[in-house]
Amino acid sequence: MKVVLTPHQEKFIALKMRTGGYLSPDEIVREALRVYELVEQDDSDPALEVALRHSLAGPLKKYRPSHFASLSKRNDL
Repeated sequence: MKVVLTPHQEKFIALKMRTGGYLSPDEIVREALRVYELVEQDDSDPALEVALRHSLAGPLKKYRPSHFASLSKRNDL
């Protein structure tokens, strides 16, 4: 099977190869398809699917460690 990717997708895969611990582009595509299958299951949460699709549509966002610390503090309330 041959799949044609957009330049953005090719850059994303190259980035994941450098930083994501994947051994090949095939491994990245398989992982993405596994996640997509989970989203498409009948018992999936529609609100979660909408949130996931929204997050995937936007650009990648870099987070600082302090971001996660502040989230943790909010959840302790």
